[in-house]
Amino acid sequence: MTRRRIRLAASFSVLSLGIAGTSAQAADRISLDEALRLARAANARLPIAAVEVGIAEQRRAEARAGRWLKVALEGDFIYAPASGYDPILTNLGEERQQIVLRQPIYEGGARRAAVAEADARIAASRARLRAAERDVELEVRSRFSELVEALEEAAIRREGIERLRTYRTSLESRRTAGQGLAADILKTDIRIAAEEESVLDTGRRAEEARLELNDLMGRDPAAPLEPEPPAEPEEPAAPAGEPWIAAPELAEAQAEVRAADAAVATARSEGKPRVSVAADAGFWGSDTTRLIPPDLEERHPGATFSDRVRRDAGYSFRLEFSWPVWDFGAIQARIAQSELSLEESRRRVELERRRSRLEWSKADEARRSLYRSIRLLSRSVPDARDAYLAVESRYRGGTATSLEVLDAYAASIEAAVRLANAVARYRVADATRLRWGSP
Repeated sequence: MTRRRIRLAASFSVLSLGIAGTSAQAADRISLDEALRLARAANARLPIAAVEVGIAEQRRAEARAGRWLKVALEGDFIYAPASGYDPILTNLGEERQQIVLRQPIYEGGARRAAVAEADARIAASRARLRAAERDVELEVRSRFSELVEALEEAAIRREGIERLRTYRTSLESRRTAGQGLAADILKTDIRIAAEEESVLDTGRRAEEARLELNDLMGRDPAAPLEPEPPAEPEEPAAPAGEPWIAAPELAEAQAEVRAADAAVATARSEGKPRVSVAADAGFWGSDTTRLIPPDLEERHPGATFSDRVRRDAGYSFRLEFSWPVWDFGAIQARIAQSELSLEESRRRVELERRRSRLEWSKADEARRSLYRSIRLLSRSVPDARDAYLAVESRYRGGTATSLEVLDAYAASIEAAVRLANAVARYRVADATRLRWGSP
């Protein structure tokens, strides 16, 4: 396989430039690691998942802030003249400007549960971000492998076309010498045309993979791109432990269980008593229709506005308490809903665990099977090429037919193309294994 890589690597630059278009700009040579780095930094989907994490973190900050002291400036001004409502009810208006402090003391665990739920939502959003990152990495690895395979197949077929043309030249020389080989030349021309069409089809596949890979990396899809062939496949090692438990979908499902459990605690807290304390300081007085209210002037003849300010200044403390006693089962219904959601989340954990195990196992088995195919094809490719050369030699000696030559040529090309395809599929299977578990 090493000699084959050296032989084909020289064709990659020319092929990638030709497939990429007619631009005079040299193609950028990019390794798989560089493609992954660019995709992580510039892919359009990852920032969306990252923003979701930021939103979840701010919701946790909001939930934590709800547990502590609140300070607010509050006030109002009501003008209610004697010609309006009953003065006894309206106090002839009201003015109030206060600093108010509120602190919850006990709320049945609702605020603590809100923080726990927010923490779980952050874990779930981070798991979704990891899933998005792994999806991008899987796509990059897959498109990269497809591009490398297409370029390699094109190189194989172009090399085969050169051999056919050399073979056709020998046929033409023999026909010029008087041998009746017109039918053999026609068969060879047909085969060359079929191979050239296959090269065009391979070029279309390479172009599609190049466009998608450039887009994944945040580049102009039309930008020229030359992939650096990855390392040769290695024999898979025996898996240790349970790699699929590292799947982000499983981590997300487990985080959703914690969030649902916190939601149950929140629902149960609705039926518990709530106690809070409040304190205020400022100004609060009645009768906004006069600068000096009559009651103040009656108690303090000659009172001024500063006397009114002193009268209205003050502070107060409040202890607030509530405990729902009966609501026709509304709270119990909400508790039942949250408990069912918790049960659903727990069942989803098992579903995601089994799905992750299945996807990882399928990819790992495919990788092992493809590696065996690669080893077999690596031995058959040179054998098929030697068989083609032997049949062509026998044809020159008159002991083989042109059809046998073309069949041997097709077998040699098919073996090389199947090897390239098996290597690409191995890389995709390995990328899928990484997507659904730890290495």
